[in-house]
Amino acid sequence: MTAIHKNSDMNRWYALVVLLILLVMVYFIAFHGIVSDHALLNEEIAELESDRQEYTELASLIPELQKRIKNVKETVGDNTNFLVADSYNLGTAELSHIFKTIVNGNRVERSECDIISNTNYVDKNPDQFEKIIIKVRMRCQFEKMIKTISDIEGNVPHLFIDNLLLDQRVIRRSSRRNLPPVRPMLEVRFDLYAYMNKPVKVRDQ
Repeated sequence: MTAIHKNSDMNRWYALVVLLILLVMVYFIAFHGIVSDHALLNEEIAELESDRQEYTELASLIPELQKRIKNVKETVGDNTNFLVADSYNLGTAELSHIFKTIVNGNRVERSECDIISNTNYVDKNPDQFEKIIIKVRMRCQFEKMIKTISDIEGNVPHLFIDNLLLDQRVIRRSSRRNLPPVRPMLEVRFDLYAYMNKPVKVRDQ
């Protein structure tokens, strides 16, 4: 009876071992892939959540960055506000070309608005950026002059007018009949200047 009882116990242990082996095989066959995929999904979700938090933090900085960019533009100016040139001679040529283009665009005949002279002038009081200056003398009809000044002030890159002097020129009327009325002419003098994007280091006084 004792031998039979021992054989019965041994069979039970064998059965349990076989059952465990079968359960392990079933796990690896049926569930291991699912568990591994689930673990990988959890890792991916954690990475995505980390990326989301990082992007959220970056997005929160955008208003501050935009504010800083605006402040820089207000302080320094946009590059479109400057002449393209990067040397004095090229800057003078560029400013003169822009000025003549504006004048030519506002007249049909040269007599309507004539550039008598435009002379280069060296800036004796440098500011934050290098300034290109030309001294202008013109003779224009009143309407043409007003339109020219308006176009100068609205130009990009920005142009500036200083020391503006206007004098009406006296024109004698012709004694001949059937001639068109003579429009009043203005003698105009002013300093025209613009800036190059070249910071100037001002010496301490």
